Amino acid sequence: MKTAYKIAIARIFSDLIKADRIIDTAEMGCWGNICGKYAIDRETRIRALEISFADALHIICDSGEKGLKEDLLRDCRSMTVSDGFRAHSEALLMISLTTLLDPTHPLKGDVFSIPKANFNIDMATALYIENEYDPETNNAIQTHYRSIFKEFQLAGFHFVYIPKIIDHYKNTSPTLFKDILSFLTPSMSDQGLDNIYKSLMKMTTGVFCKDLLCNKCGISDLRGTLPSLLIKIGNSYVGEDQYANYLKIVVDEEIATTVQTFVDRFSDMLNTDRFVVNTSEERDNQFHFHGFYKQLLDIFLVRRNIRSSIHINPYKEEISFPDIDAKASGLHRRERALYTLLLCYGSAGIDFSAPGSADTLGKYDRRMKRIQRRYAEIYSMFGGDKKTAPDLSIPEIRRPIFSCLKRAIKNLPALYNPEDYNISKSADGSFSVHIEPELVFVHQLDTAEPVPLHESELYRRWSEIP
Repeated sequence: MKTAYKIAIARIFSDLIKADRIIDTAEMGCWGNICGKYAIDRETRIRALEISFADALHIICDSGEKGLKEDLLRDCRSMTVSDGFRAHSEALLMISLTTLLDPTHPLKGDVFSIPKANFNIDMATALYIENEYDPETNNAIQTHYRSIFKEFQLAGFHFVYIPKIIDHYKNTSPTLFKDILSFLTPSMSDQGLDNIYKSLMKMTTGVFCKDLLCNKCGISDLRGTLPSLLIKIGNSYVGEDQYANYLKIVVDEEIATTVQTFVDRFSDMLNTDRFVVNTSEERDNQFHFHGFYKQLLDIFLVRRNIRSSIHINPYKEEISFPDIDAKASGLHRRERALYTLLLCYGSAGIDFSAPGSADTLGKYDRRMKRIQRRYAEIYSMFGGDKKTAPDLSIPEIRRPIFSCLKRAIKNLPALYNPEDYNISKSADGSFSVHIEPELVFVHQLDTAEPVPLHESELYRRWSEIP
């Protein structure tokens, strides 16, 4: 047998033995038999400490060695009942093992091991996730929510559906909610608290999965995930670092049936029909600050790895990033106008390079004059005089503006992929800011809320410059 398989087997059995936090004589006897059967020596056990439960399980799933999965699953079942009792925590690991190793298992799933510092919720929490809104599955959850919640609850699980949490927040006084946010983060500005509140009120499962789990928490394995249940099955150490283990089960519009199948399979693994049922739920004007509820607020309140929108306010001469509660500081209107100009040009960018031949010099001059007129128009909207706008066609004038702007954007904290917000130069010499157009907004005098850049008066005036 390959060494990699032995290491993986040692890791899986190590997590099973430690799952209920009790190690007894029967388990040690069973462990001795396992070491003998699979030739697991001290060096193998040491190396097993450096891989995660998910990595170990994936190694076995991909092994292709005849009969290995069946033998391993059979030995795992024996191990978890060697003391005469299979605990709830052991059954959580066993349901993941059977889902991945049993070819006859009716559910399709995968296992992930995620650093606890990035994301950690209570054991036996079942969280619905999706990368894009799936109407059929969400309609089924809304229709059968009570039965799904109770089905999970009676087996000792807590079902979490983001839209239900957000509905609860929406039905709460905004003043009370912001008071709670202010209590939790007293250093945040009023504008920052207002932005967090608005973001929470617009939260969807897809946004939670993409912007928070994938971008902010760095769980890239969940990027592009189909509608699924993410179920916390345990904790373990990989080296010196704590990891949380999750089972992901794919669901569709038949989610109620899937949940029943899962609960039935899980319950059959237990030696008792008595479970600890969590009946705690958030009520009117009441918010839990534990488990998933705390994790959700913590993710919002901790300012790191955020995909922020950009707000341009020419009347206050500001460019702000409200989702990180920050403004681009140390800039004059010449830099703000240039940044706005680049945002208007989008991914096409601006090429300031002079031509190599005299034949194309006339075309270059016309293009530069148009760029300068557009820049002067935006410069005037930031309070400057069109006639005194810096001449971008002169490199000695243009370069210091670029340098100051790049330095200010680079110093912004907590952005996810901060290079997307800064000025970059492509291989063909064009300068651009590679941020999604839907993240750029402009404040106007005639609207209470900022409008998308491409719908703004600023963009209209820019685009009409001949």
